[in-house]
Amino acid sequence: STPPSGESEEELIFAKEMAAAKMERMGYSVGFRLCERLAQNRTFSASGKDPAMVAAAAQLEAVKFLCKEVWMEIFRKQIDKLQTNHRGVFVLKDLELRWLTRLPPNQEAARVTAIQLLAFPCGIIRGTLSNLGISAVVSCDFLADGQNMSACSFNIKIK
Repeated sequence: STPPSGESEEELIFAKEMAAAKMERMGYSVGFRLCERLAQNRTFSASGKDPAMVAAAAQLEAVKFLCKEVWMEIFRKQIDKLQTNHRGVFVLKDLELRWLTRLPPNQEAARVTAIQLLAFPCGIIRGTLSNLGISAVVSCDFLADGQNMSACSFNIKIK
């Protein structure tokens, strides 16, 4: 799309980045509050002698809760695949994210829209984990080569 008169290409990019940041903050708020409600009577702790192993097990339980309970509440399905390297990195794969199923394949405009929309679930993940006492950086990417816009992965790096 061409920028409206008076706006440069840089200003347009900046406006889109600001919109994505706002979507991520809104997702954070939703994830934080939803986790408060869903995890009311739950504890995410593990027993053992090694404190690092206990922390890693508690993180894994928190991410499993996110994949099952939180995702089910928002998207009416669980995350399709959870992978971890047991060193604070988790990859959540959703092979058919409901919000992206109607986007047309192989169109750059649809890809840009999808990236902007994915800021919200990234915020939900970050907010949920934050409520559980886990500080993390969340990013997302598409799994397919543009054929299926609804297949995406969320990468979580525990700080």
